[in-house]
This record gives sequence, structure tokens and C-alpha cells, in this order.
Amino acid sequence: MTISPNPVPWSNNPIPGCSLANSWSYTQILDNLGSSELTIGDRTDYMDGAVLSKRSNLGITIPAGSKTTLTTRFCSANAGEHHTRTDFEGTDAKNNRFSYRGPDVTLSKK
Repeated sequence: MTISPNPVPWSNNPIPGCSLANSWSYTQILDNLGSSELTIGDRTDYMDGAVLSKRSNLGITIPAGSKTTLTTRFCSANAGEHHTRTDFEGTDAKNNRFSYRGPDVTLSKK
């Protein structure tokens, strides 16, 4: 997975469903370098070492040798520096389970 940009600059662009003044937005590029299609079912987002959210049944399919791009947004009442990470779990085309720990991302202070 590639994060762009990292570190992520502070922003005050509104995020749907969040009324907090401080926000950050970045792109996660998931690159399937293997020879088997992958299906991502679960996603866990962390902020400053704590679980922020968990989502299941995502059904994100990445064919072998392909990439997919996800936009990730965080918001906070605190304009200071934060650290995030996204982990994924899923299955390959033969129904083998996999887990992927995403890279650490720095959300820059205001």
C-alpha cells in the first residue's frame, strides 16, 4: 500500500458526517502484486494508537496485478499532529484468509 501524501497536511475542508474543524484527507493505493484476485472484507482504522472504526463486508475486489485507490479522511477536535493506520483483512481467489497491516501515516498539525 502506498499513502499519498505522507505526511498529510492539515485542512479545514468539511468531511461529511463530521462537524469537527480539523480534517485531513489522503489516498491509499492498494497494489495487488500477486497472481490471485484479492477481496478485502474488513477494514480497521486507528488514530493515535486506538481503534477509531471497524467496517465489515466491504467487498473490495482487486484483480491480480491491479491497483485500487481509496480516499481516506480523518477529523478531530485537536489540530495537533496525529498518527493513523488502516489494516485490512480478506480472502484470495482460493478463499485463503489474509491480513495486512497498513503503514503509519502522519497527520500534520495546523
